[in-house]
Amino acid sequence: MKYKIAYIDEDKGWINTFYHTFKNDFDVTRIEVNSESSIESILAKLQESNLDAIVTDYLLEENAEVPFNGNKIVEEIKRIRPHFPIVMLTSYPTQAIGHTDDVHIIYSKDILTVENDKDQEELDIFKTKIQSNISNYYRKIEDTNARIEQLIEKRNNQGLDIPEEEELTKLYILFDELNPEGKDLPANLVHRDSISKLNEFVNETKEILEELKRLNKKK
Repeated sequence: MKYKIAYIDEDKGWINTFYHTFKNDFDVTRIEVNSESSIESILAKLQESNLDAIVTDYLLEENAEVPFNGNKIVEEIKRIRPHFPIVMLTSYPTQAIGHTDDVHIIYSKDILTVENDKDQEELDIFKTKIQSNISNYYRKIEDTNARIEQLIEKRNNQGLDIPEEEELTKLYILFDELNPEGKDLPANLVHRDSISKLNEFVNETKEILEELKRLNKKK
């Protein structure tokens, strides 16, 4: 079964190019944005589509009066699902790099133009990267869930030591980031010693910030 990906652009020509380039390898959902588009409406459409990855153009305002660029879509998706596979294509890499936190997701749109064997090889590698990112994402979900179940079973049978309790808490937080629609973190899984350590950390951080403020005032 093919992975399902979405491509977001304001240019019909690029949308068609992407579709015909990737249709044999992926199930492609095409999303055209315009002056009436909003990030909220795009996110709603993306969530309804049950996607495995998202590819967006960077400069969405280039040929249409779109009130945002692709980096804003990336930011919102990463806020909701930090580990979800996402790629940004652009003809303006320097500009995109300056407005994107994760520069590793940025690729040139030239990769969609195949004129020789070398271009085809680069395109094939790009497709493989997308497929690998998706499979690694799902594997991480499975591995995280498996470790959670392992620790819960041990907790129920013989109990966990403090490092294992902390690991379990961190795994639940990670699992929630990987799969926000999944299970919540039960309150009884957060060990009281972990809470105490967190409170100590917060208090120490506050003291450091106050000291920095005092030092800045003296300058």
